[in-house]
Amino acid sequence: MRACILLARCATAAVATLTIGVVSAPVALAHGSASGIRIKEGGHGVKAIGDGFVLKLSKRSIDVRIDEEEFGDPSSGNPIQRQTIDLTGLTLRPFECANGTYTIRTGTFARTIRVSRFERRPPPYTPEFATGNPGIFTPFVGVLDGTVTDANGETLRFFISDLVHEELTAHGFTATAPIHGLFVDQRGRVRDRISLIGRFRSGPGGENARYVIEDRGTCRQIADLPYGPGSARSVVTGPLFVLPFSAPVKVLPHHD
Repeated sequence: MRACILLARCATAAVATLTIGVVSAPVALAHGSASGIRIKEGGHGVKAIGDGFVLKLSKRSIDVRIDEEEFGDPSSGNPIQRQTIDLTGLTLRPFECANGTYTIRTGTFARTIRVSRFERRPPPYTPEFATGNPGIFTPFVGVLDGTVTDANGETLRFFISDLVHEELTAHGFTATAPIHGLFVDQRGRVRDRISLIGRFRSGPGGENARYVIEDRGTCRQIADLPYGPGSARSVVTGPLFVLPFSAPVKVLPHHD
């Protein structure tokens, strides 16, 4: 039996190439005001607005519009990178949610990235994570769309957004990593929802690092990631990770 694949946010040093890897104390940051990404989340779905993109997620579809002239930081000179991964047939970690466990059967993972700088993120981001992800993502936009089956064999649709916005300046490093998703049954009802937002802020060398994962959904797991010491017991949802190291979780009210 093949080992489970973890879907990774990966960019190689050869900026035009994307690869699939062995595959995304509380901070006083307001929900929806994160640097680079504005998030509006409600009972009917999610809208995220970032540098050069608008993403809309509902129980019927997920759509992202990208303005290539505005996406990320064009002044960096780094090109926009794109890749679409076929999830059908891959052995991926199931999503463990309050109302079911869901295994991906069909679908795609389309991702668009612009690297703003080729620098290392500060600790607790590990050297092993830097090796697989050498660039600062400003931003990363991932869209997953497909079908899952639950333990009873029922087929559901899923729509998931996996976003990252990172900034490294002389003043420090900030990162926002939201994952949102809906699992929709054959009657069009939302069975479970993902709402995980990783937030990180530190000084230029990782001083006074503060990080938290906000959870407003019904899907969250703990898993060991393959990024060396410090990446054990990280928060994931199915094959997606939120932050690549162990971080505290703040559970907040659901958006009904």
